[in-house]
Amino acid sequence: GSWVPQPNFHITLKFLGNIDEDKVGCIDKAIKYVAYSNSPISLILGELGYFNKKGEEYGVLWLGIKGAVEKLHRVYDMMERKMNEIGFVMEKREFTPHITLGRKVKSNIPFNELSESIEHKLGRSFTLHNIALMKSHEVMGKRVYTPIKYHEFVRY
Repeated sequence: GSWVPQPNFHITLKFLGNIDEDKVGCIDKAIKYVAYSNSPISLILGELGYFNKKGEEYGVLWLGIKGAVEKLHRVYDMMERKMNEIGFVMEKREFTPHITLGRKVKSNIPFNELSESIEHKLGRSFTLHNIALMKSHEVMGKRVYTPIKYHEFVRY
């Protein structure tokens, strides 16, 4: 499959797709508003999960999130509203905060064994300190995320 390098680990609040460059200013202003209206969020690496399994291929293999997820949901809801004001359609699917580990991962190992093999990594805590507008592009066949703009959470 295609594994996500650790520096590219992130939690997606809103997927915008291809955007016109003239919208970057409005998007940045919305991100700044959301970031300045919230404080850092303490989270914990949760269970291993997946989306879209077909045979031995996992469409997306991910780590769930625990901890102050209600705070993360508030940030998500605020981001959805601000992006909708700019003209982006609100997401219909339920927000499932996660960190993508890999895409199109093939394995003949039963999922419960995969999950058990990383159990020692779960339960680690981390803090979200900012929200970023990321550019997603491919470099040498690998997905790379580059921050265009970011804003620190400031409210305490």
